[in-house]
Amino acid sequence: MSRIVHLEDGTAIKADVIECFDLAVNDEFNTRPGVGSTDFWNFVESDMYMGLRTWYSSDYIDACFNKLADIFEGGLI
Repeated sequence: MSRIVHLEDGTAIKADVIECFDLAVNDEFNTRPGVGSTDFWNFVESDMYMGLRTWYSSDYIDACFNKLADIFEGGLI
């Protein structure tokens, strides 16, 4: 299912970025038993960088990660 998410400046987060985030938060390695919250988010952020750094700046990836993580933690995804 696709969805539209915007950064604080109104810019829409691109669909491939949302897909990369979704894959990372559901990855078996990232969600295995014993992984704490800090490690989980570090893994997710790393996965996003590995998957997106060829096409997007680190500033954009950071902004998208922060927005999507806030939404995820708020239970809205």
